This record gives sequence, structure tokens and C-alpha cells, in this order.
Amino acid sequence: MGKIGIWMVDKYRDFRKKSGKPPVPAERLRRLRRLYPSADPEKLSREQDGKLVSRAGRILLAGSAVWALAGIFGTGRREISVLERPAYGSGAATYYLEVEREGGDLEELEVSVGEQRLTDEEKERVLEEAYQEILRLMPGENESLENVSLPLFLPDEAAGGLAEAQWTSENRELLDDWGGILKEPGEMDPEGEEGTYLLTLFCGEEIRTYEIPVQVFPPEQTGEEQFLSGLGEELEKSLEADGESGEAQLPSSYRGEALTWYEAGAGGEAGWIIFLAVLAALWTAARAGQSQKEALKAREKQMLLDYPELVSKFTVLLQAGLSPRNVWERMVSEYEEKKRKGAEPRYAWEEMRITKNQLDNGVYESQAYGEFGRRCGLHAYMKFGALLEQNLRQGSTKLSLRLKEEAEESFEERKNMARRLGEEAETKLMLPMFLMLLVVLTVIMVPGFLSF
Repeated sequence: MGKIGIWMVDKYRDFRKKSGKPPVPAERLRRLRRLYPSADPEKLSREQDGKLVSRAGRILLAGSAVWALAGIFGTGRREISVLERPAYGSGAATYYLEVEREGGDLEELEVSVGEQRLTDEEKERVLEEAYQEILRLMPGENESLENVSLPLFLPDEAAGGLAEAQWTSENRELLDDWGGILKEPGEMDPEGEEGTYLLTLFCGEEIRTYEIPVQVFPPEQTGEEQFLSGLGEELEKSLEADGESGEAQLPSSYRGEALTWYEAGAGGEAGWIIFLAVLAALWTAARAGQSQKEALKAREKQMLLDYPELVSKFTVLLQAGLSPRNVWERMVSEYEEKKRKGAEPRYAWEEMRITKNQLDNGVYESQAYGEFGRRCGLHAYMKFGALLEQNLRQGSTKLSLRLKEEAEESFEERKNMARRLGEEAETKLMLPMFLMLLVVLTVIMVPGFLSF
């Protein structure tokens, strides 16, 4: 199921590429870079979407299985032997029936979108490639254009979308403009009938027209299809002959087989199972998006809580005589050592680790510090990165003083945040407190009322 989910995600991304859209929305990539700094956001989103599609697919499969069981063991079908005719003037009615053959097989039966300009030579090449591609794809599921019994595939574009195609059937009674066969098998010459499609290819201002002949044969019918076709014809004759009666009698046998008729669609309550399964799959997808938003809020809260410690430690080491880069490398090394000992990952230090890797790979310090602040996406970190970037670009001598002031401001902000978090916790506790009060009042008052 997981591989099927990944396959469906890849197909959907290919469709977005062909539509001129990025495979993954930019906003989602930014969100994933913030939540998972060390991971490849495109690969991660592919894995997440694959899991989500797989989970939704399992829900739908489970719902379908329950629906199938309900159809097998349910008693919603109503056996019938006659069809109610509509009242005069109300128009014809269409019935969708199920017929159970003598062997137990149940069959269904219906009883009535500029681009880069190309040179003339390139246009010629594109049109020729498009024509050859269409000739290759046009048969679809048929063996060839000389032996057509199934609908043809008539693409609207070819050569990677550089050429547009328009189709016109020259034999409207045999073929339509979309590749479909119009004649019924019984109306068609068994030796085959010849049809022609007029193909017009457009590439910019260049136009080419081709005539493509096809030879159409009636499709081979399976035994089941022959049975249903014959039964349908027999039933239509019977209904036509009995047109004056208020009821239409259904045949109890055909070709020596006993038939039992049911009204299709009865017992439709099982359809609610499929509806609920689809609803559960949609809820799973919506919940996944909501979970990411909640994770982003938790990330911002964690980074704001870590910011005073980060700036304060950076300032102390900077005042000890280390250069900004040496301070950065030392802080990252200490963080990695803590992680090896089992400490939980912290988003701010993970972003610092990515910046250290950039510095090791030759990225300019000023550029790396600026990107650090932008990746974090929070005003405090962008200000911190800008201070380091400005120090390297302009040679400021007051970096330690500015960072010390920033650390003091951030500690004050952290106190305010702690106060807000405490107030939020108190608000969340109000409901349990009221419930406890209600229980106490009930325990006190009920015996008093019962004593009267």
C-alpha cells in the first residue's frame, strides 16, 4: 500500500509540472524546512504524502470491505417479478435491475490550455515528431489501426505539449470526434468498415493536416456479454408486446436458465458505509495539515524560549576573545555532544548546525549568518543574524555590546512569554475546576434535598 501511495503522489506531481505549477507548493516547502531542518523538504513531503494516501486508501478499502460484506449478508434486495409501468403522459422510466442466473451469478441490466518561439525548421521537426507519436499512441488498446474494435486514443497535444491536435471524424455514423465507435456490434459489417480521421496539427503558426484511415471491426463478445445482450433484446420485445397492461411481466427463465430478478439500489443504507469511509479519509488528510500547523506553533514557541540562552552564551564566548565563527563552531560542537548523550533535538541549534556545515563548505560568513536568520523565520533570529552579518560587512566594533543588550531584551521577553503561558494554562484549567465544583455541589445538595 505504501508503494501505491508513493506512485500516486509521483503521478500527481507530474500532473502539476505539466500544468506549469511547482510539484510542491513553496509555502509547504518553507514549512517543512523549518520543522525538519536536516531533511530534504521535497523528499520528506513525498514520503508524508505517500503515507497519507496509503492511510486514506486503507480506510477506503476497509469501508469497501464492510460495504461488500453488507451486500453479501444484507437483506436489502427485494425480489420482484413485475415492473410498474409509469402513468400515461409521465414519460418513459428506466429501471436498473440485477438478475441472478441459475448458477448464482448476479448481473446488472438496464431495461431504456508566451512559450518559446521555434524556428521554422524546429516547427517542422515538432510537427513530424507529433505525427509519428500520435500514430504510435492512437490505437490505444487495439492491435493496430487496421484492426480496431475498441475506442481509439485521440490526444489533444503531442511532442511534449509543443503541438496541439484537433480531430474530425469523416464518418460520423461510424466514429465520433473523440475516438469512440458509434455503431453497435450488430449493426456493423463483420468484414469490417473503413473510417477516416482528419488530424490537424498546430505548432505556433505552422499547420499540418493529415488523413488517417482506420479499419473498424465489431468487438468480440464474451459469453456473459452475449447472454446479457440477448436477454436485453428478449426483454424489450416482451415489454413492447405487453404495453397495454399496467404491469410488465419479467421472464422467469432464458436459454434454459432460471432467472430471479431484484430491484437494484434497494438496501442503499450500505452506501452510507462508503460515505463514512470517504469522510474518514478526508478527515485524516485535514488532520495531517492541522498537525503540521500545530507543530509550527510548537517550533516557534521552543525557538523563542531558547533564544535568550543562545544569545547570552554567544555573547559570553565572544567577550572571552573568540571570533564569531569560532563561537559558532564551539556552540554547535557542544550541542552535538549533548545529542550523542541522548538530549532531544532543538530547532535553533539544528539551524546553527546547518549554518556550520555551510561555513565548512565555503559559504561566506556574512551570507551564512543572513540565511540562518531567514531560515528561522522569527524576528529575533533575523535580528541576530543581521547583527552578525553587519559586523562582518561593516567591521562594527560594538558587536559584543549590541549582543549583550539583545540578550537582556530577550530574557525580559522570555519572562513575558512565561507569564502568558501561565495564563493560558489557568484558562485551560477553568473547565475542570468548574466540573469539580459541580460535583462538590451535587454531593452536598442532593442529600439535603433527599432529606425533605
